[in-house]
Amino acid sequence: MAISEALPPSSTQRVFRPDPTSFELREEHHRATFSACELPPTTVLVTIHGEIDATNNMPLAHYIEKRIGDSRKLIVDLQTVEFFAASGFAALFNVNVVCHRRGVRWQLLAGPHVRRLLRVCDPQRELPVTGSSAKYTRTRPRDRKLLVGGYH
Repeated sequence: MAISEALPPSSTQRVFRPDPTSFELREEHHRATFSACELPPTTVLVTIHGEIDATNNMPLAHYIEKRIGDSRKLIVDLQTVEFFAASGFAALFNVNVVCHRRGVRWQLLAGPHVRRLLRVCDPQRELPVTGSSAKYTRTRPRDRKLLVGGYH
């Protein structure tokens, strides 16, 4: 780089390191429940249940971003979401950008309400929507009960 050339613009990047003692704690935000667990060796599974709208789309994006930490793979399970507004797409797009910047591979497990909205909001299919979660429901049944149902 020659001295006369302009320096590239500096940028900052947030990196959250989740507290291991609170990692699996569920959060509730206006008719939605967010929960997460780690799947060995470096995968995070975030499960969302309920309704995603303008009142909880930003908490959703922040919750997912905080749980990524230094993981290499992220799975966002929205299969049990009962209502998904266009503002939820903004949260997912934010997750897509964060994952791309950090080099995290991610998958989106979408239920019918989410798929319907993505057909309109994501016609180029930029978000990594996958077809089935059978692999995760069979391999980690204990975690799925904890995440979705809050069973004891």
